[in-house]
Order: sequence, then structure tokens, then C-alpha cells
Amino acid sequence: MKKALLIGVPNVGKSTIFSRLSDSKASVRSYPGTAVEVKRGVLKVDGYDVELIDIPGVYNLFANTETEGVARRILIDEAPDVVIQVCDAKNLKRSFMLTALLAECHIPLVLAVNMIDEAAQKGIKVKRHKLEELLGTVVVETIASEGVGVGHLVSALGKALKPSYPSRLPAVLADAAVTLTALTDSVVSTEWGKRALAFFSLAGDKETARWALSHCGTLDNPEALTAIDKAERGFHRPLDLIMSRVNDLWAESLYGESVYFTTVTSTPLLNRIGDLALTPLAGSLILISLVISLYFIVGKFAAGMVVDFLMNDFFGGMVAPPLKSAVALIPYPFVRDIIVGEYGLFTMAVVPVFGLLLPILTVFFFTFGLIEDSGYIPRLSILLDRIFRKVGLNGKAVLPMVLGFSCVTMATISTRVLDSKRERFIAIFLLSLGVPCSAKLSIILVVLAQVSFAGFLVVAGVVFSLTVVTGIILNRLMKTETTNFIMEIPPIRIPSVMNVLAKTSYRSLLFLQEAVPLFILAGVGLFFAEKIGLLTIIENVSAPVIKGFLGLPPQFAESLILGFIRGEAGVAVLKKMVDSGVMNHSQLVVAMVVTILFIPCVTNFMLIIKEQGTKKALAIIFAVTSCAILTGGVMNHIFRWASITF
Repeated sequence: MKKALLIGVPNVGKSTIFSRLSDSKASVRSYPGTAVEVKRGVLKVDGYDVELIDIPGVYNLFANTETEGVARRILIDEAPDVVIQVCDAKNLKRSFMLTALLAECHIPLVLAVNMIDEAAQKGIKVKRHKLEELLGTVVVETIASEGVGVGHLVSALGKALKPSYPSRLPAVLADAAVTLTALTDSVVSTEWGKRALAFFSLAGDKETARWALSHCGTLDNPEALTAIDKAERGFHRPLDLIMSRVNDLWAESLYGESVYFTTVTSTPLLNRIGDLALTPLAGSLILISLVISLYFIVGKFAAGMVVDFLMNDFFGGMVAPPLKSAVALIPYPFVRDIIVGEYGLFTMAVVPVFGLLLPILTVFFFTFGLIEDSGYIPRLSILLDRIFRKVGLNGKAVLPMVLGFSCVTMATISTRVLDSKRERFIAIFLLSLGVPCSAKLSIILVVLAQVSFAGFLVVAGVVFSLTVVTGIILNRLMKTETTNFIMEIPPIRIPSVMNVLAKTSYRSLLFLQEAVPLFILAGVGLFFAEKIGLLTIIENVSAPVIKGFLGLPPQFAESLILGFIRGEAGVAVLKKMVDSGVMNHSQLVVAMVVTILFIPCVTNFMLIIKEQGTKKALAIIFAVTSCAILTGGVMNHIFRWASITF
């Protein structure tokens, strides 16, 4: 089967084009040995199946990051027959720098110039035919959110050519690339693959160069090392910086000849809304409105209607009675308990996942997808830049923080976009402390919806205030000048329902793939822990803290233990306690704050160790856990002293 690789810088609409092109059986998997998600699907081209591969956005292919590393490995190891580079018509020059590298490698290329409608709103016009003539390969204009041009893009895949726009590479580098290409091992299947490895071998990053030389079979080849050394001695700067500058000049030249500007005579309503979202007053009101809307949509609609129907009517009224009747025929009590007992698989895995978590997460993913697709997130970055500078970060950190509400583990990885180790440490600390992932957040909203809106405001206010205060303290302790923040602001647009539905289905399926096995393991673990009396021991040991200091039922220990294994599993146990009437509303508010502030799941903990080292990771976990317990205890005593109820 032939392969087509989707590539492009971040936020150019690759995921939308992928969902438009691929079939319904598309899959999302982490690339082996990494946390980078790669989407794979199949499309029909002239009656033949073509595997479509979509990777996260990359700015270049030289950097030693997981995302760029995965892009290089797929490009070389899987040798796609064609590369589809998706560009943002509003900012073609930025995309052309990546095009320049692909062109230098002589890769068969189709250029998809996306979002031409948004570019037109800004008065930017692309000379498509001129660009095709200059570049020497097929160029397709698209509006992926509406499906415009997607059919032409499929037809163009069979016409992909190697770009022919004249190279600006210095002779020393060109000679080195030719030498390394000739020396490359015959195991590399394509000529352009050998040439690409030659450029990666010349990268200033040692890890990237070592990887490329190893793939070339020239790691210890004297002739290859001599060619690289000769090229390095020809310049005073690292070779990847030289190539980046060359690509920049190439992009400027191509951009100047293929783009022109027209006068913009009107400002559409959406643009006015986008401008308002950047102002302190209107922007704050919009943000508050979105948070409140999320609370009512997820907490009231998803839990009040969908979950109630599934938990009470479907599983409780239609599934459970016949299942329990059938299980009752089994003569072994042990087997009956492990299927439908208090800690049985039906009770701890099937009902929580399909009756509680999946419907709530689906609604959350859809709502969050609408916000993402509208172009609002970059405006949120600008709006919160001033606040983030108070905690030693800048508006760029909004992206990892917002991503944390989807998956804290992925957000921790995304902190690599920040410019200094200090900023990355602060961001990871704050993510671990006060940002619950989508699974935890959605269930938390559901649980808090049973209390009152005042309880929700108390929980949100305490967590937000504590996160900001902690960031200010870290900023003071690690005092240094923050880095500059520059971000392109896309226009506000009406979200594409198809695109949002595609994202929702991908994320929901990925959740099921990860959650079902873990919930089964957690259920079995709790079952045996209860049978041998381990749960009772844990509850007794932790009682002085949980029951005495926090004022919560001893069973809350189960929620914290499961929360470390899988965040939403702990909150699901907490929801079960609430439904059984074990907690009153004041206790629930305390429990919610402790749950949010408590240590992240084990997966994120291991990633923090990888990102920050063991000592810093343990320091973060100790500080976060202490903060959660102390805050919960103080709230418990204040509520009791002031007789506060919700």
C-alpha cells in the first residue's frame, strides 16, 4: 500500500484535512517509545488504497524534540510515496521555510494552501498558478473546515513532483550533502531519503546528527566525518542555523513572487468579536461566560440528563437486574462477587466507564473542540499574558495550561515550547497542582453540580487562587527575566461541526482504549484488596489525616489511591460515595479541592521524572501533596468553625 504523509507547522488545519481525507476507520496511536500521537487512515486514490499518516505540527526537522524526532523517523523509516504539506494562507512565509527543507531533499510534494477564506479577509491573495510554476509541483487551495478543495487535493496526489525552485544552499553545504548522500547505506530505500539523512547528519544538534549518521551507516565512516568537518569549518555558526537562514531566504523569495495584497474595506462581525476577546474587560467577560457555560453544559446537561438516563434507567433498570439474575445462577460466591459485587467488574469498570465517564467526556470533548476550532485559544494567551508574567511565565504558557484540561500528561510534554528550564519547571509544577485533566474535570463538574453553584465557585476560587499564589512564590524564589512572547492571532471563525465531531470521536476512542484496561485492573485490585482486608488497613492508617484533619470519610483513601493510578477512576469512586450519601455537601467541597490539588496520575508522574529529573519530580510531588492536604484541612476547620454549608 502506498503512503502519504501530512506535514506542516502547527495550527494550519492538518487535522481537519486528515479527517476530510481519511475513512471512518482512522486510528490514533502514540508512536512507539514516545508520547507523540500519530493518526493513520486510508483514502482511495484512483481506485487504490493509500495510507494517510498525520503527525503533530513541526517547524523544522533538525531539533532534538520528540515531535521532530517522530517526524524524521516516519519520513525515513516509512518512506512515504508523497508528502502533503499543509500551509496557512495567512502566513505562507512561515510554512515556506519548511517547504524549503523538503525541496532541498527532493521529496515528491503536494502543497495544500489552506484557509484561503481567512486570508482573503485579511486582504491576502495567493497566485496559485504562479506558485505552481515557481515551485514546480502541484498546489491546491483549500478551505478544509468546509471541505473546499479536498477533492482536488486527492486528485493531485498522483501528480506530485519534486520541487524545482532554485536552491540557495552554499556550495560547501551542497557538496557535503552530495558526498553524504553517495555514502549512505543502500538500506535506505529512496534517493530523497538518503539526501534527507545527509542534511540531518549536518544538523548542529548532536543527537539528531548521530541518529542520521547511524541510519546512513556512516557513523564511523572517515570520509563522511571529513565531509561534515569540512562543512563545519566553512562557517562560524552551527550548520543547522546556516541552513535555517538559507531556508528563510528561499521562503522570502518564493513568498514575494507568489503573494499579493488587496485593500480590506470592511471588518466582519466575527473579527470584531475577536478584537473584543483581546480587551481586558470584554475578554474577561467572555472567559467567565465560557467557564460558566462549560459548567452548565457538562455539569447540568451531561450529568443531569445523559448520565442519569444511562446510570439509572439503562444500566440500573435494564441491564443490572437480568445480569444479576443470570450471575445468581453461578454456584461460586467468589465468582459472583468479582462480576457484580461492590468491587466487581460490572460495578467498577463497565458502569463507571460507559455510564458515567464516556458520555460526560464526549460532551466535554465536543464543547472544548468548539472553543479550540473557533480560534479563541490564541486570544486567551494574549489576554492572560500579564497574569502569567506574575507567575514567571508568559502567554505562551497558556497553550500547555489549556492542553492540561484535556490531558495533563500531554500538557507536560508541551511545556517544551517554553523558552527556559525555569519556565518549564514552573509550568509543570502548576500543571501538577491546579489543572485537572478532562476526565477528572468533567466528573468534578458533575459532582459539584449536585451541590450548588456557590460550591463550584468556592472550589474554583480556592484552586485558582492557590495556583496563582504558588506561581508568584516560585517566580520570587527563581527570580529572573521572563522571555518575550510573540504569537500569531488567527481570525475568529465559526467552528466546523465535522472537524469538532472528528476530534471528539478520536479523543473518546483513545480514552476507551486507555481507560477500560486500567479500570478493569483497578476493579480487580480493589476486589482482592477488600477480600484480604488491605482496604481496611489503609483506611485505618490514613484515618488520622483523612477523618481527623480533613473531616472526610475513611473511604476517601480509596479515591486518592485510584486517582494516582488513573485520575478519573478516583473521582468515579468519589461520585459513588456521594451518590450513597456518605458525604455531606461541605465535605464534598473539601474533597473536590483535595482531589484537584492531589498528585497527578502515575503516567504523568513518570513523565515529570523524565522531564525534570528524579529530585525535582519528587520535590514537586511532595509539595503538591502537602499543599492538597493542608488546604483541605484548613477548609474543613473553617467550614466547621463558621458553620458553612452548601
